[in-house]
Amino acid sequence: MSNPITSAKLRTPTWFNVWRFQLMLFLVAVCVRIVYWIFNTNGHILASLLGTFIVGNVSILLIFASRPLFEGRARPWNWIGYLCVLLVIGILANFLAEIPIYLLFVSRGIPFLTVFLEDFPFSMLVTLIFGVLVFAFDDSHSRLEERNRQLQGQVQLGLMERKAHLSELEQAGEIQMHLLPRETPQLPGFQIACAWQPANSVSGDYFDVFPLDKDRLAICLADVSGKGMAAALLMANLQASVKAFASDTVSPGAMCARLNTALSDNIAPGRFVTLFYGILDANTRVLQYENAGHCLPLLVHADGAVEFPAAYSGVLGLFSHWTYSDREQVLKPGDSLLLLTDGVLEASDAKEEEFGYQRLIASVMASREQGAHGIRKKVLEDVTAFCEGHFQDDASLIVVTVL
Repeated sequence: MSNPITSAKLRTPTWFNVWRFQLMLFLVAVCVRIVYWIFNTNGHILASLLGTFIVGNVSILLIFASRPLFEGRARPWNWIGYLCVLLVIGILANFLAEIPIYLLFVSRGIPFLTVFLEDFPFSMLVTLIFGVLVFAFDDSHSRLEERNRQLQGQVQLGLMERKAHLSELEQAGEIQMHLLPRETPQLPGFQIACAWQPANSVSGDYFDVFPLDKDRLAICLADVSGKGMAAALLMANLQASVKAFASDTVSPGAMCARLNTALSDNIAPGRFVTLFYGILDANTRVLQYENAGHCLPLLVHADGAVEFPAAYSGVLGLFSHWTYSDREQVLKPGDSLLLLTDGVLEASDAKEEEFGYQRLIASVMASREQGAHGIRKKVLEDVTAFCEGHFQDDASLIVVTVL
């Protein structure tokens, strides 16, 4: 069985400092003498000092040794248990302190019990007040330490969860990149370049360029509503659907109608997709397309004239009964066609001014002699510089130039 004194030392709280405690006892002794002086009570200074030190040290030692009796209990039971223990400790400590005081400072003709009972009420009151203050400090300190441990645990758990989440996002981003074309197919008479700038690890933008036959090429650019994993999953579903429905016999309008039906039956309420789907014909140099609620394409002609091939069809995924049709745009040598998502147009500077079509047109005008790759590079550089690299939304771009 362990020694109580050894256990008390082992259980001494971290905030307790022996020398600081002795200084505190000295201050208590001074306060006691002041009280004696105020009430004109006789008493020896050394006796008060000795008694205070004996009572304080014995009490604190016994309090620490008896902590298992009240420590860890819910309020108010910890206080009730402590006050009961303190009463017993106070009686014992004052009795032990009275022995050396009686032997050193009291005349032998006065009985010990008389002296003890005379000093006991005031000494016990001081002991109780001091003990309550010590316990209140210890209790609040323990609760604060426990709260700090809980907060540290929560912070550590949050950091672990964040690390795991970032790892999952990185893996999802890698998977998503493999869904996009690694190389951009080309078509005789045209030059095509693509760019993809996700705002986060995963993106809700989707673009694709793939051949339908030897003379026709499909161009697809879409933006999924929302951000994060939900948008990325919908983007993956959209990519699979486009691959499944696209063929050389399906027109852009029919393609959008099929996608709309499929998405309306499968995506969460309130989610939708904007999409531009077109078919480039190398023989006729005609772009057959349908724009399902997507950003207007920008067409800069060889003579510098600017055009926005329009379409007013609804977004995909909201209403399955919406209809879609086919539109055509004749392309001529020297023309430059840009398909883009709103992340390009809505990139903002420090003044919250958006990049917009006017700056986009200026970028194209400054680089159209450099072909599709030069335009793509110039637009990305200008947008990135304009927003200082802080893209608030995913930005995708397909550039088609006519040779």
